Amino acid sequence: MKKQAILLIGRGNIFKDYIQGMINGFLSEYEVLVVDNPSIHYEGKHTRLDIDFNTPIENIDWKLVKDIENELKLNLYESYSNYFYYGRLAQEANIDYSSYWKSKEHIASVFLNSYEFYEDILNKYDLKFAFHDTIDQIWTQILEAFSKKNRFGFYHTLINSGIFDNRIILSYDIPRISPLFYNYLNNFDTNITTKEKLFLEETLDKFTKEKPKLAYMSSRGKKVFDINEIKKIFTNFRNLKYGVKRVFNRIWLENATKDFNLEECGEYILYFMHHQPEATTTSAAQKYVDQWKIIEDIAVNAPSNINIVIKAHPFGYGWQGRDYYEKLLRLPNVFMTPIGYDGKELIKSAKVVLTINGSIGMEAMIYDIPSYTLGKAWYSHIDYIENLDTHLELLNRLDNLKILTQEEKERVLISAYRSSVDFFVSYEDGNVNKKVKAGENLAEHILENKDIYFNRLNLMGV
Repeated sequence: MKKQAILLIGRGNIFKDYIQGMINGFLSEYEVLVVDNPSIHYEGKHTRLDIDFNTPIENIDWKLVKDIENELKLNLYESYSNYFYYGRLAQEANIDYSSYWKSKEHIASVFLNSYEFYEDILNKYDLKFAFHDTIDQIWTQILEAFSKKNRFGFYHTLINSGIFDNRIILSYDIPRISPLFYNYLNNFDTNITTKEKLFLEETLDKFTKEKPKLAYMSSRGKKVFDINEIKKIFTNFRNLKYGVKRVFNRIWLENATKDFNLEECGEYILYFMHHQPEATTTSAAQKYVDQWKIIEDIAVNAPSNINIVIKAHPFGYGWQGRDYYEKLLRLPNVFMTPIGYDGKELIKSAKVVLTINGSIGMEAMIYDIPSYTLGKAWYSHIDYIENLDTHLELLNRLDNLKILTQEEKERVLISAYRSSVDFFVSYEDGNVNKKVKAGENLAEHILENKDIYFNRLNLMGV
């Protein structure tokens, strides 16, 4: 009889302490299988499985590749699609893109190595649950495909809801769906606990005072010269040409937005640009990987009294400049805000907010502003914050926009809270004990909800 097992895929030092906490949380009930960089060591009872997915295969069996594609319903290039998009977007964003272009043989080697590795695990173990903190690698795409075929849970991507920094929500599938959230929302229990009421009050009060800034954004400045970029130049002089271009991009952006006046925008659709290149669009919403096309299409088809206001993402400030934005700003109904413009004021003054899958959709809901998504955000729901089939559908909603009632808004927030878990979110060095504890909390949360996490049930209700 096969042992019931949990598979944890690490990510080197960046996620080591969280994985250690998850090992601690699972080891008493399940065989814990761990895959990670050979230089990373873990304690406690677990089975280490070391593999270099990138090991080249000299003579690729292309018939076998085709057979695996048919079996897993995952094509070779699709498994690497995130980095095809990454490479092109990185090139457009003035960051080093050379590492993203791989040969067909290299991609096939990783594809075949991954398939053989997971097939061997499934032959030896009764795999109940697998975890990795992202879905943007070939070997995680292959694991996702196996989870669909064999019906075990594969959860990934620590979704930080944008409402709170130190809680996370797990998701599965490429669009990053959270079935636990949908389960709570579709079967809402009106018996709200004291702790939940406190969360609700604190969250709403926080937004009343000021739009919260996510912790990972606090290190990102809005100056023309970024000290962190200057430091990188001295560690790798290849970064110099990109750094210089970003400075010129920021100078252009400052000049292009210096005369922005919100009062001149009239009624407007608000769109906060997503940070790119990033898996939130390149793997989770490939249809909308070219954000400029969303803005252009809406601008061209919008009624004459509706404008579009956009704001660049601070995390990649200066990655795109004239070449990217000029084609949008030449449109008479498109306005762009300065990088430091108050996001709260922009949201509260908008007629409607549109996002691919960003947290701004939920933030708009809190401010009683209608919002819609395009990329099946984890919080999208046909009865609350609707996901549109195409971006132009928004124009058909303009005369009948949905504003949630106070009760509906509270249901969404409480359901998000109930489906999330306390988690110290930090990718910086240090705080080992907090990270280990966060991993233990996550394992406990998974075990408490294994009726959902250990399978591929469709609980989304959409």
